[in-house]
This record gives sequence, C-alpha cells and structure tokens, in this order.
Amino acid sequence: MDLLQRETPLTPPYPTLPHWSENFCLSTYDPKAGIGLWLHLGRWRKDLDIWRETVVVTWPDGTVSAYRAYGNARAAEDGPGGPNFAIRVAEPRRRLSYSFLGGVQRVPSATLRDGLLVDGPRHRLAFELTFESDADIWDLHKVGSSQEFLGTGHIEQIGRVQGTVSIGDQTHGYDSKGNRDHSMGPRDTATLGSHQWLQGYFENGISFLVYDAVLRGKENPVFCEAVIYEGGKRYDGKLDYPWRIQDVADAQTDYGFKIGYENGLLDIRTAGIRPPAYLSFTVPNDHYIGVYPGGTPPLTLLEQPALLTLNGTTAGFGWLERTVPGIIGID
Repeated sequence: MDLLQRETPLTPPYPTLPHWSENFCLSTYDPKAGIGLWLHLGRWRKDLDIWRETVVVTWPDGTVSAYRAYGNARAAEDGPGGPNFAIRVAEPRRRLSYSFLGGVQRVPSATLRDGLLVDGPRHRLAFELTFESDADIWDLHKVGSSQEFLGTGHIEQIGRVQGTVSIGDQTHGYDSKGNRDHSMGPRDTATLGSHQWLQGYFENGISFLVYDAVLRGKENPVFCEAVIYEGGKRYDGKLDYPWRIQDVADAQTDYGFKIGYENGLLDIRTAGIRPPAYLSFTVPNDHYIGVYPGGTPPLTLLEQPALLTLNGTTAGFGWLERTVPGIIGID
C-alpha cells in the first residue's frame, strides 16, 4: 500500500499477513506551555476493526497524564478513532485534526517506571488540535524489508500544531510544531533491540527527523535514517549517532549526535530532557503505559520532550522516543 496516496485508514478486507497492523501517531512539544503530547491510534491485533488509543501528556511539573483503551466508536472513513480519541484527515498531505474527551490518570513520571499503570483517580482531559503542513512527506518504505517491527510502509511529516489542551478546569493554549506519522504492515516486536525516533526544531528554521534501530542480539543499526528541512526543502542526511541509551537511569542524561547533509554538518545536543512517560512494547505487537514486567531489566520505551541546541549556539526543542534494551514481555 502506497501511504503517500492513501492517507485515510484502510478499508476491509484487511491483509491476512501475520501481525499486520496500521498505526497513526503525533508527537509534539510546546516549550512555552511546557506541555508535550504523544498521541497514538493503532489497530488491535486481536480484531482489526477495533482501534487501540493511547494518549500521553507530559506536564511542566513532571507529572504525566496517561490513558489507554480499545474501541471504534469514533472511527470514520476519513480517520481512525477509538472510544474517546479521533484523528481526521481533513486535507491529505496538509491538514489533520486530533480530538479527545475523557477521564485520565495523572501521576508522577517515576510511577510509570515502577510497573504498569493501574487504575486510580481520574481527571477530565480534553484537547482539540490541528496539524497543518506544506512540508515534503518523508517516506521510509525503503527500510521496510530490513526489519519486522516498523511495518513495510511508513510516512512522516513535520508541521504546525495548534489548539487547546484542558486538564480539569484549566485550559491551555497550544501552538508549536510536531511530527505525525502513518504506518502499515506486519509488526513483530520480538526482533527489536532498541530504537531512536527523534525530531527537532530550531530558531533558525532548520528541522530534523531521525529513525535509527538495532535488532535484538546485534550491535550495528539495521537502519539509520535522517532528513533535514531547511528553507522549505527536504534533504537526506547521514546520521552519526554514537551513543544509544542502555540504562533507564540515563533517561534524562544529555547527549549529542550529528547529521551531515548537502549544506554542511549539524551538531545537535540535548539541553534539558524532560521527565519521561515510561511505556512498554510487548510481543508480538502491542504497547502499554508503564513498564511491562518482562524480566530484569525490562525493555522500556521512553517518550519525552527535550530542549536542544544546534552547533552550540542555536536554541531549539523536540521530542525523543527511545527504547532501552531489556527483556520484552509476552502478551
């Protein structure tokens, strides 16, 4: 399936491939509001007509609002939807909307490191967000045959994210940038050792996207991809990523990497990583809020905003998604 030509969800009959899935995601951080969001809708492997919705919000005080549910009450031809969360493709390649209304838990970040999120008191969470972009879409299907966890089709796009986010009786304006993706194909998480899915936006107008992954039991990346956006143009990049996180204790340890491209070399460093939302992948293909008890140490998925610097002088911000290697749980 060419995802550049079909932005809306696939309609039945679905492929009969083992562990086939379809996923939509948005990750975004507004440093002025201090709010970060990781918003995911993916087909449930046990019934492809049902969507699994996962909503994660990181707050300035280090707490995380998190929610996970299954359903299709808000699914439609123009976008996926679960019981409370919906994505709509308002204009293919240019504009999407993200909306949610429901009750979520709000806990300290460290609570999610201790295990799976269990039920508890709820807070009203609502958001209405619009993603708009005229940026070239990054098509990653070329790495589809090299691994089994990403899907054979995968597109990403950076853009502007605007709207409101409400928690309880407080409403916050939101105006920043983010990266949205759409992927499709078989996913078998058992083969994943670690990965880095990163985005960044700088005051001089330069932006980047990174996807880097290592298979379980291997040392070198199975793919190591990057693109740069500058002056309205997208450039392929060559990624130099010397440090891959190995210990969950380093979740807020600052580090750096470089991306070479047609116009030079970008030296990128984190300058303050926010407390993470700790999540988990499981075998064959699911994810959970909190750390799934697969073993010691357990495989852990970090979702967190960060401040960045470019070439030591230019300020920026972005989102870091990283897998800390460990024993993966079987679902």
